[in-house]
Amino acid sequence: MNTSNISGVVPEVPLVKYFIPQPLYYIIGTGLLFVFTFGSFMNFTGLLVFAKNKHMRSPTNTFIISLLMGDFGMSICSFISMTAHYNRFYLWGDNVCTFEGFWMYFMGLTNMYTIMGISFDRYIVIAKPLQASKITTRVAVAACLAIWFQGFAWAAFPFLGWGRYTYEAGRTSCSVQWDTDDIESASYNISIFIWSLFLPLMLIFYCYYNVFMTIRHVARNGVWDMNSRIARKNLRIEKKMFKTIVYMLVSYVGSWTPYSIVSLWAIFGEAKDIPPYLMTVPAVIAKSACIWDPLIYVGTNRQFRMAFYNTLPCDGLGKMLIKREEQKDKEADASDDEEEAGKKAEGTAVKKTTLVAPIDDEAGQTTQVENFPDPNSPQPGQSGNP
Repeated sequence: MNTSNISGVVPEVPLVKYFIPQPLYYIIGTGLLFVFTFGSFMNFTGLLVFAKNKHMRSPTNTFIISLLMGDFGMSICSFISMTAHYNRFYLWGDNVCTFEGFWMYFMGLTNMYTIMGISFDRYIVIAKPLQASKITTRVAVAACLAIWFQGFAWAAFPFLGWGRYTYEAGRTSCSVQWDTDDIESASYNISIFIWSLFLPLMLIFYCYYNVFMTIRHVARNGVWDMNSRIARKNLRIEKKMFKTIVYMLVSYVGSWTPYSIVSLWAIFGEAKDIPPYLMTVPAVIAKSACIWDPLIYVGTNRQFRMAFYNTLPCDGLGKMLIKREEQKDKEADASDDEEEAGKKAEGTAVKKTTLVAPIDDEAGQTTQVENFPDPNSPQPGQSGNP
């Protein structure tokens, strides 16, 4: 084995520290094999769909593309840890260990910041529609470049002496060294938790709370313009996109939470008391985060599915699936027409809102952005005082 060390890698420690049950190596290796093959295929296919369909490169989908790029980078790199688990020992030496730790952390941090960017985009488009036209594709690309730079900077600090990369428990993968008495490394670990986890999550929850309140207000108060069918379709699109992003957020947080808890335990507790398997399994769960985003996007986004069907090698199957999607749309539009006709028959008053500008949303679908009232503002006929 290559025993040479480069900046950011700690010296070797006794192998007894890394012992985990032998069957667990193969179970984890098989899981990583799935992450490597399925994750690489799905994320690459997602990127290919966006590459072939320029009309889908909306501001929101610019962030989705960034997310798929991070997932693809993570799934490809899982090959290193996969082979190490099947071998029950790290094959590649300290230099590759450093690269793996850096690369996986770079991708993970970048995806966290990207999800934060998506949440802010949804907040502006839905809760602050008058400002939505300012989020252009160029602005989204600039934001993604800043996101990738920030992820790179935090992941690169150990090369400058702030923090370290080392072998994880089981000696089959590498990451940041969490269990350290070194003041500089400990300060780095605490800083990345604050800056790259807690603060982004606070912003994300703030944005989605306001998005949820806005959508609920619109749905409950019947805030429609004179062309009610279009307005209802707009709201339906926004609801679907909102659910898609929430699913992505939940999958990301769910995948990384066990690893974060164990890492915090190692930072503030006694790392020697943590069973090796309890440090290994959460790391693998975190790596599995890269397979969920393309699955969620295919499952919840109609435009993306349509583009995916068009790329299928079997033309007959693609046409059949596209026809089924179109039938679903017709049924949804018919339901809107029936509801609107029912309101007119009952003499229900229709409120008019101000159409501001069309915004390309949800993988190419164009919605008319409306000036929705503030959910906390008094409605017509209501007093502003209790």
